[in-house]
Amino acid sequence: MSRGGPGSAPPRYPYVHVDVEDAQRAEVVAADLWELGALGVEERDDSTLSRGAQGAVTLVASFTDDAAARRAVEQLRATAPDCGAHVEHVVGDAWRDAWRAYFRATPIGARLLLRPSWEPVPASAVGRVVLTIDPGNAFGSGIHETTRLVLEALDRRVRGGERVLDVGCGSGILAVAACLLGAAEAVAIDIEPDAVAVTRDNATRNGVAERVDASTTPIDRVAGRFPLVVANIQAAPLIAMAGSLLARVDAGGVLVLSGVLAEHQDAVIAAFARADVEEVRADGEWVAIVLSQGAR
Repeated sequence: MSRGGPGSAPPRYPYVHVDVEDAQRAEVVAADLWELGALGVEERDDSTLSRGAQGAVTLVASFTDDAAARRAVEQLRATAPDCGAHVEHVVGDAWRDAWRAYFRATPIGARLLLRPSWEPVPASAVGRVVLTIDPGNAFGSGIHETTRLVLEALDRRVRGGERVLDVGCGSGILAVAACLLGAAEAVAIDIEPDAVAVTRDNATRNGVAERVDASTTPIDRVAGRFPLVVANIQAAPLIAMAGSLLARVDAGGVLVLSGVLAEHQDAVIAAFARADVEEVRADGEWVAIVLSQGAR
């Protein structure tokens, strides 16, 4: 898709909007949008700044071009005719600056400060570890509850020198945060090549590129075991990957699972029955489950 040049018409960015009845259905449709080629998926409900209707959720997915967006709408309408799927456009680049009003430097846990690059570090945050992540068209900026839950878990558990595995790394925010908090190395994997590229960019921006190893390596081919493994995905893929995830956790190590709606908590814990539940923390309707791996 042309982004324009001197004297050309301003660029048009296609977005697919889909209305769903609740968060559980939103999880399923979001997964469908990713499979249909979405570059990023934003969730709007009555708790977000860009609000959806009371009790409902609107998913807004970006696509590379109009043809890809239209194909996604056709497929969504074929399976759910009442979902209201349609394409909208944002014209020009001014909208990118408008986003900045919604992103501020935010303390997370006892040690972290998450900030976009245009925000100065506030004087009140002196002594915090600064994690610089800009909101982009994909993969997470730390705003979502699920990401915050894992960042808080890292803040509590990384003490220095650990090897960390980030499964489904997205923007790389968790891998980068782990290294900034003192981890010796973070291995970050994702099935999406774009996520790997974004992770490497964010690692470079935060000065930890030499300690973040990002790739599309399948989890079963990742070498070794890790004292700390994090996976912020969704309940269904976490359950399917239970054996593979546990196999990457070292004896005495910890596995942090997120992207889980509270109503799916028991099913996820059951799938990981070989491990012990250390704690479950909630943020809104989402939970993070911390599991420990006993000695083999």
